[in-house]
Amino acid sequence: MSWNSYIENLQASGSVKKAAICGHDGSLWAATEGWNVTPDEAKNLVTAFTNSSNLVQSGMHVGGTRFIFLSGTDQVLRGKKGQAGVHVAKTGQAILIGYYEDPTSPNQCATQVETMADYLKGMNY
Repeated sequence: MSWNSYIENLQASGSVKKAAICGHDGSLWAATEGWNVTPDEAKNLVTAFTNSSNLVQSGMHVGGTRFIFLSGTDQVLRGKKGQAGVHVAKTGQAILIGYYEDPTSPNQCATQVETMADYLKGMNY
């Protein structure tokens, strides 16, 4: 399966409007067409899994949009802007980024992104 297939799978439920998969080095593996997650944005997210203090001050930047940082652990990061938000999950080699908009709830997006992340972890990614 290509990485684009994983993006399509994330979006299939309708809970994830846009998605991206990036390597820990910031490289873009796949993304929803037209959604440009930059290497710097991806690298900043990877760094935030171990130290999120910068996100508290400057927010999460994904696809050229600034999101207010809500919370994070060493496995997931959450951000919001108005009625939209992002949920980011980390695997051994990649990060998965899901973007949602109202009426989708943050939990619906989180479920899709984290389920895919768990699957990729099981496949040693």
